[in-house]
Amino acid sequence: MSTVDVTNGVGKPAAVEAAVMLVCEGHPAPWSDSSCADRVRRGVHPDVVAMMPEGKARIIKIDPLREQVVDVVGSRPYEGLRRVWIFDGVEEEHFPRASANALLKTLEEPPEHAMFILLAANPTAVLPTIRSRCQQLALPGVVALAQHLMPDVEVLELAASPLEASDVNAAIGEIRRALATGLAGETGPLVRLPYRIPDGLPPFAAVASVAVAMACDDGELTRAEDMVRLAADLLATERRTAALNLNQRGQLASCMMRWYRELHSVEL
Repeated sequence: MSTVDVTNGVGKPAAVEAAVMLVCEGHPAPWSDSSCADRVRRGVHPDVVAMMPEGKARIIKIDPLREQVVDVVGSRPYEGLRRVWIFDGVEEEHFPRASANALLKTLEEPPEHAMFILLAANPTAVLPTIRSRCQQLALPGVVALAQHLMPDVEVLELAASPLEASDVNAAIGEIRRALATGLAGETGPLVRLPYRIPDGLPPFAAVASVAVAMACDDGELTRAEDMVRLAADLLATERRTAALNLNQRGQLASCMMRWYRELHSVEL
């Protein structure tokens, strides 16, 4: 069986958790705990292989593909229930035709113990020969996921921002660092964050989106729940701020400090 995972930020964690459930015995749901699951998540389980774009060209090369997939796919699992290969990025620019052609017969007639998870942010950029051999699953982006968590709250898509992509990426990086330091017990970056988000980027949606993305990336359930709780509070605060015409940055700062106090059980 093969799957093209159409993603916008949650595909990799979803692929890893799918591998856990496919490989580890007694794991019917994501985020189960065991030494097997831990090894899959750390990338050291012998039955789970990640095929990554390499080199300056950032492509999945044909020689490693043959060596790590095509030539060994018939071998039984070393210790797990199945063998799983995760391809990180199968758009043509990362997975050129020569490499794709080397995999076609394996995708068409895989052994029963072999599973392939192919990640693609843009399914239209995947070669038709690959796409036609896969079952497609569309996963929501992080903003859509946040909206699912609180369906009564309107979420602004970051794609609507008039900023350049590089500016948005830089802001998202700063948000991620501030939230990470907040988890670690530092308040400074959290206090400054609302005043460092550039104009043109919806501040509540931006921070909520990054929080949900970090929750998806985090293998520790408690920390993931803390990030989802922050995202839900941010979206509710955004709605209240708009309804009462309050200062966005001030309300965002208050929301961040409220989360910090609850997170670390401290009085500020």
